[in-house]
Amino acid sequence: MMWFFLLLLSAHTELVFLQDKHRLILEGKDNPCEGHVKIYHKNQWGYVGDKNWNRTTEEVVCRSTHCGKPEDNATENVLRPIKSKVWLNEVRCSGHEKHLEECEYLGPGWGISVYRKETVKKIKCSNKIKISLEGSRCAGVVQYAIDEKTPPGYFCADSWGKDEYNFLCGKLGLCLINGHERLQLKGDASNVCSGQLETEENGTWKSAENITTPASEWCQRMNCGTKNSHVGTNLTCTDNVTVVLKDNNKSTKCYGEVHINKNGKDYAVCGSTWSKKEAEVVCKELGCGRVIDHSPQSTSLQVIMDNVNCLGNESSLWHCRARHLGKDTHRCSSIAYVVCSESLNARLVDGPGKCAGRVEIQYKGRWRQVRKDSEWTDDNSNSVCKEMECGKMRKSTGPGKFSQGSGDFLSNPVKCNKDANNISACDIEIERSTAVGNNEAVGVICEDHKVIFLEGNNSCSGKVVIEHGDTSYWLSGSNNTWNSVSGKIVCQQIHCGNFVNFSTVPAEKERSIWSESYYCSDPTTRSLFECKNESSNASDRIATVTCSGNKTVSLTETCWGNVKVCFGGKCGGVCADSWTKDLSELLCKSLDCGNTVLSATKMHDKTMQWIFKSLHPTNQTTNLNQSSIVLNDTNICTQKAAYVVCSGSVKPQFDTPRDKCVGNVVVSFEDQWLPVCTNALQNKQEQDAMCEALECGQAVKMTGYFGPKPGNKPFISELQCSSTEKMSLKSCNKITAKTSTCTPAVLQCNKWKKMTVSETCSGIVVVHSNENRGQVSFDGWTNTDGDRLCKDLECGSVKSNQNYSTSEKHSVWGKTFNCTYQNNTENIWDCEMQNSSSQQLLSIDCRDKPRVTLSEKCGGAVMINEIQVCDTHWKKEYSDMICQEQNCSNALHFSTTGPQPDPATDYYHVSCDDYHHELGQCKRVKGKCAGKLVSVNCVGNVQFNTTEKCGGSIKVSYIKNTWEHVCTKELSDTFKEQLCKKLDCVGLNTTYRPSKREQLVSSIGLECTDDHMDIRHCLNSNLSCEGVKPAEVFCKGYKAHTPPKKESKPVPVVPIILGVGLFLVLVILIVIFVRIYTVKKAKNAMNDPSRMLSRKEVEFESGDYEDVTSKENEMEDLSRGRFRSEAEVMMETDARSTSSFPYDDIDEAAEAQPLTSQAATAGASRDIHEDALNKSDDGVTYEVDDPQENYDDIEASSEITQTKAEVHNSPVTTPESESAVVPPGLVPGDVDYLVPGQDG
Repeated sequence: MMWFFLLLLSAHTELVFLQDKHRLILEGKDNPCEGHVKIYHKNQWGYVGDKNWNRTTEEVVCRSTHCGKPEDNATENVLRPIKSKVWLNEVRCSGHEKHLEECEYLGPGWGISVYRKETVKKIKCSNKIKISLEGSRCAGVVQYAIDEKTPPGYFCADSWGKDEYNFLCGKLGLCLINGHERLQLKGDASNVCSGQLETEENGTWKSAENITTPASEWCQRMNCGTKNSHVGTNLTCTDNVTVVLKDNNKSTKCYGEVHINKNGKDYAVCGSTWSKKEAEVVCKELGCGRVIDHSPQSTSLQVIMDNVNCLGNESSLWHCRARHLGKDTHRCSSIAYVVCSESLNARLVDGPGKCAGRVEIQYKGRWRQVRKDSEWTDDNSNSVCKEMECGKMRKSTGPGKFSQGSGDFLSNPVKCNKDANNISACDIEIERSTAVGNNEAVGVICEDHKVIFLEGNNSCSGKVVIEHGDTSYWLSGSNNTWNSVSGKIVCQQIHCGNFVNFSTVPAEKERSIWSESYYCSDPTTRSLFECKNESSNASDRIATVTCSGNKTVSLTETCWGNVKVCFGGKCGGVCADSWTKDLSELLCKSLDCGNTVLSATKMHDKTMQWIFKSLHPTNQTTNLNQSSIVLNDTNICTQKAAYVVCSGSVKPQFDTPRDKCVGNVVVSFEDQWLPVCTNALQNKQEQDAMCEALECGQAVKMTGYFGPKPGNKPFISELQCSSTEKMSLKSCNKITAKTSTCTPAVLQCNKWKKMTVSETCSGIVVVHSNENRGQVSFDGWTNTDGDRLCKDLECGSVKSNQNYSTSEKHSVWGKTFNCTYQNNTENIWDCEMQNSSSQQLLSIDCRDKPRVTLSEKCGGAVMINEIQVCDTHWKKEYSDMICQEQNCSNALHFSTTGPQPDPATDYYHVSCDDYHHELGQCKRVKGKCAGKLVSVNCVGNVQFNTTEKCGGSIKVSYIKNTWEHVCTKELSDTFKEQLCKKLDCVGLNTTYRPSKREQLVSSIGLECTDDHMDIRHCLNSNLSCEGVKPAEVFCKGYKAHTPPKKESKPVPVVPIILGVGLFLVLVILIVIFVRIYTVKKAKNAMNDPSRMLSRKEVEFESGDYEDVTSKENEMEDLSRGRFRSEAEVMMETDARSTSSFPYDDIDEAAEAQPLTSQAATAGASRDIHEDALNKSDDGVTYEVDDPQENYDDIEASSEITQTKAEVHNSPVTTPESESAVVPPGLVPGDVDYLVPGQDG
């Protein structure tokens, strides 16, 4: 039953007791039987995709998780984390499986199926698993229940230990295993084991009354040793415990690593569960204010507390829920850390006085500068000035930059509220970081800082004005203090040349008179404020002075160029290291060149002398001519001259209407919008400069250009920016425009925003921004907004807007949209309005969904609305996307080269984002195609076969009517079994051992890993088949046989007939030759003196035979190729008669030869009978007796006789004298003869 424990805990934390290889859970909130499906594989949790998802899949999932059955109408699409792992997809189940792994098809394998969809299925099963303690709330037998009807079950204790108990109690918010009543001591910060005893009830601490349990037990429960003394509820334990903070092994005040000093020895506190609540307890306990930072730090120290979990109202960290280790300390990978607000301090340095200068903040014990782009606010500056007792910050300040220090910068933004009187009352946002690379420090001028300038016809003549804070005052023209020495010092101080004269004029009501007067007696004094000051009298006169010089500040090229300052008849530049954006904006405004400053497009003018180090205007200054300046005595600057480009001359923008802060970059250069070449934005600093100029933050990456190949036109071909300046176009010092052919730059900044819907042209509306994602609120959304979005998505007009509800709590985009009152909107982002906190979500349905198809089933040309797609922006991920969309699994990334396009035809160019899972969601544009047309082949098109039925070499087809042999280094029996089933061959024959087979040429291999489950996904064109044996499989039903002979071409019939005819003629000639030879041999035998039988003396058993009486009959026999052998001559003493044989070919005059014995003739007779022809060549059938017929009635001759027969090979007339001759010694009638037809 450990499974239920794991299942419940999976809703709270990562599982640590896993034993099964592939554990399946439903991850959600508190109910472990409700949530999205996750499966554990290779020590990593991953999701299950929803391809082929249906009710049967849910039934198996609920069964796999012991959660009953799926509830009706409870399935939802929920967003999965960005870039999360999807282990399984395309799963098909019958619904009867006990576990998801048993389903008939688990898809292509683990992590094989490409899943780009942002959403996964969330289901709810019928069981409601709950773990509780039988007994009291904090102690008892651990039991579980799966629903309200089924009796609860219990966990076997055999596999439980201290870790399991602590885990259960800590994670499920129960009491500690050591006790079921929480106690603490309050009152003595120097020893948290001494004070007033309190108990916790319902989250509130109350004084413990009526204590009956021995005090020693209470101390032990609080891990404070044993009782030392107690009076009433005041208890002192034997242990002395104090919370201390340390930095580099030294005790610190209000910041550092958290340690516990127990009985004089320091031990670290583990940061594994450290949160803001625990840090708040520490800061409060030490009297250090609020928590600023609580990020744990890495460590290898021994810890005394682990799994710390505080309510937030404990008197000490020691009394929080935790695992107190006592003497059994162990190492922890992190240590608790805290920075409290009372550790923060501020100061102003390197300024003209204590009320002006560069801001430095003491953080974590070290003084740090603050970057100017760290979102520093007026409230922040006010808090610094208040801490320095200089009033508030000057609100409308336009000061120059103070000198830059060499110390480290604070890496996190500072945020103060308006009531903060010091920096310790402010927050440091540790979750975010300031922009790295900008080394310009924040400078502050407080209200008590004073400056002087002249108000008159020009910048060097007029009434003397003193600015203090936000107010300017007249300088008193008292005769007691205002004199020529004072006038001379003023002219020198404001760099207006020589003193000419001074005077006084009646006071004007527009300003008050400054409360102090300055008496100067030393003309070498550098500042009027260094002279002796005294209280101003009630003079109604104000001081005026006339100097010889005249100051002007301008740009060398009207609205852009070097800053040029002229006075005393010569002009020069200002050192850029003291020039600020505020000064640039003020200059652009005074020159009527716009209010925004962009980066420089040219290098500074090297011929210009740098006369000034810095320039400092006042709040009252509307013209930089009235600024105070600092001369450059050495005429050397550490940087180039100040250079300003006002918004009236150069402007960048993105030309992609669908998205914000991402797209093709164009720049206004001399009143012409020019694309920027990719080569011009290769470096990160140039990318950042462009993004900040567009108020889009920092650059994230360069993306591929989207669209038809551009022609030959003017481009911004070069852009150079300095990494030492603020990352904006201000930092760029070179922009070159020329006519060229290049790839336009496509830039994505970190403030990019894109709006999409969960399906093609319909579904949940989601905003993607950097690494964040939020669903758009339905609040205030109108059909006008829907039309604008559908148009941006190339989906026509809106069909419906719906309020989408879900049980899941998702991040909601913090802005609303309203296009109703917006004119000429370029995209939906022009309609972004005020903040929204509504949890109502938007779902939209547009009218014109694009039709995405393949020219053939699971392969062929890719088409959108019957228009083919160009491959110039095509990625292999897109092939996977369309194959999945067409229910054809993944794509095969080989042999997919498409045809050449028609130069006169426009094709679609497509660009998809990572969160698109259907091709119709992607951006598309028509244009000429410079590459080839897209063609894909999907895994769903793969078929296997073998060279013979149920066995042999494996062949694969993934293109119609095309088969290839495959090779493999090793193919497991599991996949061979799978292949046999695909071939309908029952199963794998594991006993058959094939003989050596012919080596086949393969261009594609089979490479199956442990993660593969479908052999079709094992195809790999990258597997080298050289020297690798061809893949083979032998299934049951395979029968080895000789390979079929090679097919030969059919031989013509006519040549065969002619050949056979010639062969027969040759045979006839050979037969004739043999006959002639035989006849001649017979004639030679006629001269033998032995007794010979006449033809008539020999009779046969059956058949009538014609005598050969003429030459004509003899030739007829010859024509049949028939002649008698010697064995055919029958003797009168033969024991058996033979079948009838024609003897037409034997001449009537042939002399009889002596017959051999019965035995000899019988054997010869039998042989002749079996081989003799039963049918003559003329077609006449002759009777043939049974060769087994009994001839025992024929008496055997006692003497062996011999008969000679004469055979003629030509018609010869035998002389009558010869025919009548009886062989000597033979008298007619002396011997019995076989008479055909008469003898048995």
